[in-house]
Amino acid sequence: MILAASGIILKDKKILLLQRSNYTENYPEYWGCPGGRAEIGETAAQNVIREVKEECNLDFSPTEIIKTGIWQDRYYYRFLGSWSGEIKIQELEVLDYNWFSFHNASQLKLSFDYKEIIELLYKKRQLL
Repeated sequence: MILAASGIILKDKKILLLQRSNYTENYPEYWGCPGGRAEIGETAAQNVIREVKEECNLDFSPTEIIKTGIWQDRYYYRFLGSWSGEIKIQELEVLDYNWFSFHNASQLKLSFDYKEIIELLYKKRQLL
């Protein structure tokens, strides 16, 4: 089974979402959190730190696992965490990015389980 992880990045009760490019076969042009498949030997935490850095140039430190699950052949982790740095998107994999309120994020075409993730964050009052 493939390991995958993504980082949930919050600022001022908004969530950072990236729009996936046509580079990916899964959910092209849909929105989601930065993340992806682990490299051989990587833990889920190492995976999410590397993927967030690669996709949007932020230094991410996972603090809490808010969800795990299985999607097709992948065992995935959704990490909440702290972050620092300036966003610079990796243009091959990412078309656009923005910070979204719960209401605005709910209107987007969201990839994977991110509709469930934003609803969970809203219920916990971490997203407005």
